[in-house]
Amino acid sequence: MSNKLMRKYLAFFKNQFSATIYYRGSILVWIFSNLVFLTVIVSVWLSASSTQSLGGYSVSELIGYYLVGFFLHWVVNWLPFYSTADEIKSGEIVASTLTKPFSFYWRKFSEEAGWHAFAIILGLTMTLILAVVFQHQQLIAFEFSWNMLFWALIAVVLAIFSVFGFSLCLGLLAFWFTEVWTVDTLFWAGRNFLGGWYLPISFFPGVFQTIIKILPFRYLFSFPLEIFFNKLSLKEIILGIIISLFWILFFILLYRVMWERGRKAYTSFGQ
Repeated sequence: MSNKLMRKYLAFFKNQFSATIYYRGSILVWIFSNLVFLTVIVSVWLSASSTQSLGGYSVSELIGYYLVGFFLHWVVNWLPFYSTADEIKSGEIVASTLTKPFSFYWRKFSEEAGWHAFAIILGLTMTLILAVVFQHQQLIAFEFSWNMLFWALIAVVLAIFSVFGFSLCLGLLAFWFTEVWTVDTLFWAGRNFLGGWYLPISFFPGVFQTIIKILPFRYLFSFPLEIFFNKLSLKEIILGIIISLFWILFFILLYRVMWERGRKAYTSFGQ
């Protein structure tokens, strides 16, 4: 990648970072909605017996799971779907990318990085405050391990690329369809139910767990948490990383096919 392109992608990053700081409303709404969910789910698990193990987790571990998951939302949800679909439907993509000598993939990645550079700071601040409060109330517990943290960080990076690739490909459907928001709703349903946000994967029956471990949704969210809370053996971690890499490669190849064909078949309302 040339220095000229690097400077261009850095400019996309800076522009999005500045816009995120200026238009903070969406982030505040996201904070509020996630805090509401976290409050509800903590209340539900606190009503359970503190000595009862649920899906392989103690109640204090479950509360810690959702607290760490609250922060993970800010880290891994790189979602170019919305801006991609809007650009295609409005015709803006013609001037912004189709006639430009740079990669749409890396342009979107740079913009998402700009958004998350600010959002992660807010998310980390909120999570640390909540962690102090929960720890003071003796609501959370987990065994910290540098080894598990190392593997969890690898899984987080892979989750970022998986979410980004998945979301980008869904956005590219706007090349062929005028209504793509239903697809995004299905994505979130799969991600929340099969990805471990509503319930940890271990709560599902064995046969469903086997299916979930093959599908991409687990690797968008749950996999790093399972590692962090020491629920996986090293063999299971390595296998999960291999499956995650497969899905990343799949979405990259799918993006290339969709992008090349979409450009040729482009019939957006903006043209």
